[in-house]
Amino acid sequence: MVNQLKRVLKKSKSAIVAWKVYENWAVKRRFEAGNQESLLGSTHSTVLTTVAQSVDYIFTQFNDYLRYSGLAVEDLEGKRIFELGFGDNVGVGLKFIAAGASEVVGLDKFYSKRDIAHQLEIYKALRERLDEKEKQRFDEAVKLSSTIELNSDRVRCIYGFDVENASELHNGEKFDLIVSRAVIQDLYEPEEAFRAMDRLLKPAGMMLHKIDMSDQGVFRDNGMNPLTFLTIPESIYRRMALDSGQSNRKLGSYYRELMTKLGYQTSIFITNILGVGDVNGGPSPLRSIQLGQHYSESSLNLIQKIRPKLQPKFRDLPDTELLVDGIFLIAKKPVD
Repeated sequence: MVNQLKRVLKKSKSAIVAWKVYENWAVKRRFEAGNQESLLGSTHSTVLTTVAQSVDYIFTQFNDYLRYSGLAVEDLEGKRIFELGFGDNVGVGLKFIAAGASEVVGLDKFYSKRDIAHQLEIYKALRERLDEKEKQRFDEAVKLSSTIELNSDRVRCIYGFDVENASELHNGEKFDLIVSRAVIQDLYEPEEAFRAMDRLLKPAGMMLHKIDMSDQGVFRDNGMNPLTFLTIPESIYRRMALDSGQSNRKLGSYYRELMTKLGYQTSIFITNILGVGDVNGGPSPLRSIQLGQHYSESSLNLIQKIRPKLQPKFRDLPDTELLVDGIFLIAKKPVD
């Protein structure tokens, strides 16, 4: 009976909004009470079902960072890397170490729920896919026995802080690369986070951020137009999303303008398109999209049907802005 009621409520926009407002309040209350544990970021515990899938996903993330940035593995030698929102697994950080990075520091506001035994199996399987030199570097960073022991000089994890409030980071240490995947969209007002990351980044350093600009399934997975989340007034949407990791509703132009303001040389690549899905695996990264080549009239129809209901700041945006469901942001800091 309860599950049936939940299914009925999910078909109602108002009910979904009310539930998200409650969830946001509950997350904030738990965090303020000192409970940092969350399912946010628990990809390897709740989404991926096998060890092989987890290892494949680690390699996909690592390869995407290189592909979109234009960096080669050799460019990582000796580099210090900061990973924002690493979730329940430091596999990407260990892959950077294996490739030659000197140190990886990960920061996450929440402690993502995880199964330690399962994580141990993932790390062991990851190690098996490395060559001998990579295994040697890997073993310098982590000891795998009956548990997982990270060498804090090589891989360090920080929990419970936003990047702008993590005082232990702001002690003069600088990084060569700052990376994140599906994290930035969860920061309701990300400008201060970008300014904090700018302070952490060395001159000529790079930020590599994969950003999801969808509604993260809140409305689209319940049979509604995927742009329904852009119809909700800001005062209400803020109460739905501020503390709970929901989409910040920032689109591609926002990130381009912000990075320009910070003085960065910026490239934005399109990874997901409304009504099409993931285009990340194409022959080359997409800087722009064309009707008939990358999307069809059906995608445009999704926009046309809901455009009159969009909030004013979204209503007059061009179709090509609203069509972009995800991006890869590559930003290079100028040399002082």
